Amino acid sequence: MDRKLNENIDKKITECLNNKADEISAPENMFFKIRAEILKENKGVFFNMKIRFLKAKTMIVAGLLCIATTATCVAATNGLHYIESSSRNNMINEFPTSNVVEKTVGYLPKYVDTFKNGFKFDSFNFADSSIVNDNGDVIIKTKDAEFDYKKDGAKKDQHLSMSAEKIDKKYFDQNQEESKVEMIEYNGIKVYYHNFKYKAVPEGYVKSEEDLKSTEDGTLQIGFGADEISESNMQCISWYEDGIKYLIMNTNYDDVDKNQMIEMAKTVINK
Repeated sequence: MDRKLNENIDKKITECLNNKADEISAPENMFFKIRAEILKENKGVFFNMKIRFLKAKTMIVAGLLCIATTATCVAATNGLHYIESSSRNNMINEFPTSNVVEKTVGYLPKYVDTFKNGFKFDSFNFADSSIVNDNGDVIIKTKDAEFDYKKDGAKKDQHLSMSAEKIDKKYFDQNQEESKVEMIEYNGIKVYYHNFKYKAVPEGYVKSEEDLKSTEDGTLQIGFGADEISESNMQCISWYEDGIKYLIMNTNYDDVDKNQMIEMAKTVINK
């Protein structure tokens, strides 16, 4: 069998596996079953991630294998954890009408198709999110609107997204209290800015003294489950308006500074 034929067969197999992966999603209760076992095995030790942007096709979070979905645990206060999952099957690349967004998530957040600094709408999706306690009991569930944006010439590791989540303000306030953030006020709305480095590491990675110090002062966040160590520069800006939490997250667009992030938030607020 010649090399070209082998390559064609490999390509077809890969395409088939990718298509099948896109049809699979993990049931929510599977996470809690696995999480309970982890808690039992580790006497209550459970890792948390404060990150929402992970979008690898296949990733492991707390021992749960999720194919073609995202699943993220976000550390919060008072023993609460945020779980988010979404599927690429639900993604649309056409700028959605207000009717589409409202029908998808059950409410209508503010959103825009472009920003003045060159970002243009790329895709729309939704995510099912839950807030759970240390026992895995669901406190509340939400359906979040997710908007992705791109700049011309963007690199593969560059990503900018805006999410909107209808949630009680107390959960938003608790998260800000736990983070090292800067706050400005615009039109009576408190807008919070935070920049940090995200470090993806393999399971079993041992944090260095520098890692521990940077994690403590809020300049580094570490996520486990990667094949190899990689780092990303992150900027976040968030605010709460009319019962909805908004978050714009910038990954590796290093030419975008704090002032531009604030201006993007103002653009949405003024919508």
